[in-house]
Amino acid sequence: MIAEYPNIRVLLVESDEISIFVMEKILGKKFHLTVARNGVEALHLAKRKTFDAVLIEIRLGHNMDGIEVMEELRKDSVYDSAQIWAFTGVAFAKDEIYFKELGFDRFFKKPIKYTELINLILEALPERVNSSQV
Repeated sequence: MIAEYPNIRVLLVESDEISIFVMEKILGKKFHLTVARNGVEALHLAKRKTFDAVLIEIRLGHNMDGIEVMEELRKDSVYDSAQIWAFTGVAFAKDEIYFKELGFDRFFKKPIKYTELINLILEALPERVNSSQV
């Protein structure tokens, strides 16, 4: 599948296979999408490749949660300017402020409106959008 914006590299960190399937179908058509099914895999991939946006499920299970993944990514200067966004299915209104204070750039509650998510990624990375269409 050829992405519409192949120059925008997105890392999805998600442990739920159904969510992964849906996100791959939607985001994979628009961006160069890579999937990590847990935090350890996400950090390994982030060392091998550079991503413009990282979408992290807070409740990953396994060894690390989404907050720990974000904290580790932010230690690497490569990810200082990357968009790191949190999402989860269980959230309260005040969670958006909480997750931004932790270091995430955005927060979403599931279910995510995919057209809104795509537009927000495009808006957050205008220089990558323009270089994709050269």
